[in-house]
Amino acid sequence: MEWIFLAVVALLGLGLALLGGFVFLRWLARLYAAPRRPAHPAADAARPEVGQPAPETENRPTMETTVPAAIPSRREACPDQETRALLRTPLARFSIVTFIAVVLLLPLMLVKDLTDERASLYRSVVRDISKAWGGEQQITGPILLIPYSERQITSRTVRNEDPKAVGGEEYRVIKESRLVPGYFVLLPARADFTCNLDPQERQRGIYRSLVYTARLRMAGHFTLPPLESLKRIAPDLESVDFQRAFAVVGLSWPSALRTVGSFVWNRAELAAEPGTQPFSAVKEGFRIPVPLSPDVKQYDFSQELVFNGSSGISFTPVGGVTAVSLNSPWPHPSFRGDILPVKREVSATGFTAVWDIPSLARSYPNLGTLKTWPDHFTSFAAGVALYESASHYHLIERSVKYGILFIGLTFLAFIIFELGLNARLHPVQYGLVGLAMVVFYLVLLSLSEHFTFLPSYAAASACTVLMIALYTGAALRSVRQGFSVGLLLTALYSLLYAILQMEDYALLMGTALVLVMLGVLMVVSRNLAFERI
Repeated sequence: MEWIFLAVVALLGLGLALLGGFVFLRWLARLYAAPRRPAHPAADAARPEVGQPAPETENRPTMETTVPAAIPSRREACPDQETRALLRTPLARFSIVTFIAVVLLLPLMLVKDLTDERASLYRSVVRDISKAWGGEQQITGPILLIPYSERQITSRTVRNEDPKAVGGEEYRVIKESRLVPGYFVLLPARADFTCNLDPQERQRGIYRSLVYTARLRMAGHFTLPPLESLKRIAPDLESVDFQRAFAVVGLSWPSALRTVGSFVWNRAELAAEPGTQPFSAVKEGFRIPVPLSPDVKQYDFSQELVFNGSSGISFTPVGGVTAVSLNSPWPHPSFRGDILPVKREVSATGFTAVWDIPSLARSYPNLGTLKTWPDHFTSFAAGVALYESASHYHLIERSVKYGILFIGLTFLAFIIFELGLNARLHPVQYGLVGLAMVVFYLVLLSLSEHFTFLPSYAAASACTVLMIALYTGAALRSVRQGFSVGLLLTALYSLLYAILQMEDYALLMGTALVLVMLGVLMVVSRNLAFERI
């Protein structure tokens, strides 16, 4: 895409240069080809043409009056003078300048495409870094799975081999009984999560990606349900195998785990093992075999984890009451999910957020079976994203949208200067100024990939303002007007930066700017009228 943009800019610049050269050569040709107006028409009229004999004159005086030759009119001397006069009218100037501004939309669109391409490349690099470091993490659990057996009775109809021996019945019904294994899914009565996020930056080439290291402590307790509750879920319950129960902890990127502490289960330290089978609703994570006894109704648990991640973190509210406490020195959090925090504090030094989620806020029960458990229950979550406030690609894309507006304002200022100085700028000069304003976005894009946005914006705008101001002052032969153009462009680019920073009020500011531009255009064009025929 870069070479396409450079080629189009080069072709457009070459076209403007050729147009300017053609206009200049045509002016020189007309200047030297135009007939000179004689100083003494009467004498020239009496002068014989080349190749003809001089007329005979008598030596006697005569009273004959010599009629001077007709003086060629200005229309005969300059047949295209009316066209020139028409092109000098304010309406024609407005039309030409508007056409140039519309043509400049093409390189602006190419700059936007180039920005999108670079942004796509940046996102690809971020995805690659996330695969190696760890992506967006979601913590689910712990969830207790308890094996059980359920007696299932089925009936089937078979044909009798000897119907006469069984009373003439051709078919008979056979009932079969078998034990079907299953799992109870039990959620904790309370689950507390305390997490600290340490943001970091990882770089690959010229691109940087925001990542974090999380230190998580989870604690809570389970309450075993009575046998009646279990039979209400599984009416044909035959037996419950408490000794083969295990707890499942879901983690979106288990490969990003750095430290896994012991799973403390009623003061006993247990080791975890990889995998979440057979709990397919939680695809990634680990599980811990836990001993259960029908005589013990409550089991406390706790565990500490250290893992990497990027973009953000979220929690599935699996507890009867789920409490989440999250803090980080990152100053730009974006709270998201189905439930917002009940308390939050955001400052320049970081943020703190607290969630307190009851079980009635979700759509799945505290107790169920594996075969009836919803597959997408993890979609209900609460968390935060480490929001990079208006990345430079996003800011540049937004600034390009105002490009045609700023070009129009600059051209309007030039027309006002022309009317005030009684001077004329060539259309080629308008085109070069417009190209300089387009190149501003290309310079901004190039610098912002190596530096922060503010210094990149300041450097790109300073170069553009200085170049256009010097060029305008030389073209109008007025240092004052060049300085005025510099002040105007400085104000415009300062206003553009303010609009980019005030994302919530960008539409309001842009609309106000368009309204001001329209008002100035009305004031400038108030004295325009149709010429009388």
